[in-house]
Amino acid sequence: MAQVRVVLLRVPSDDGRMLLARISIMQRNTLLIVMVAAGSAMCWWPKIIPPNRDLPGWKTPLILLALITVLGTALSSEGWRWLLIASLLGGIGGICCGFWLWWPTDGIDASWVPFVIGLSTLTSIPVSIIAMFAGVALRDSKIATKNRRLLWGAFLVSFAFAPTVCALTPLLITLRK
Repeated sequence: MAQVRVVLLRVPSDDGRMLLARISIMQRNTLLIVMVAAGSAMCWWPKIIPPNRDLPGWKTPLILLALITVLGTALSSEGWRWLLIASLLGGIGGICCGFWLWWPTDGIDASWVPFVIGLSTLTSIPVSIIAMFAGVALRDSKIATKNRRLLWGAFLVSFAFAPTVCALTPLLITLRK
């Protein structure tokens, strides 16, 4: 379980007395949990946003989901349970929010949305679980201790891929025509 450190500071008040102020300091695992949840949610969006950019069907979101979960778990000091929950809830939330934001305009495509949401959820659950076990194994290896900066770089690149593709969508569509 992630613990929050509390620091007590002496703060002067208006009447001249000193007050004790409590300040919570966020630990690194909290930031990783938030980033894993957000990255797992956004990894589905480049595939959902119309018009599709011809990304490989299920491969791209599942590979991104696995990379974000593995690297986030490897970079955490502990708390793999919270990272697994963040990955699962982020993936499911990203799928649902993606279809809520970008509902298909074609009636035939719209009729397949509940099936696609269910199938994507069912495929993302085992990917997250297997990726979490791989991340724990990677964290306990010598590779993770010696190449910490490399793991952070790979994590940030995996995290930034989906928002970058979403931001470049209008340009990519214009260049494709």
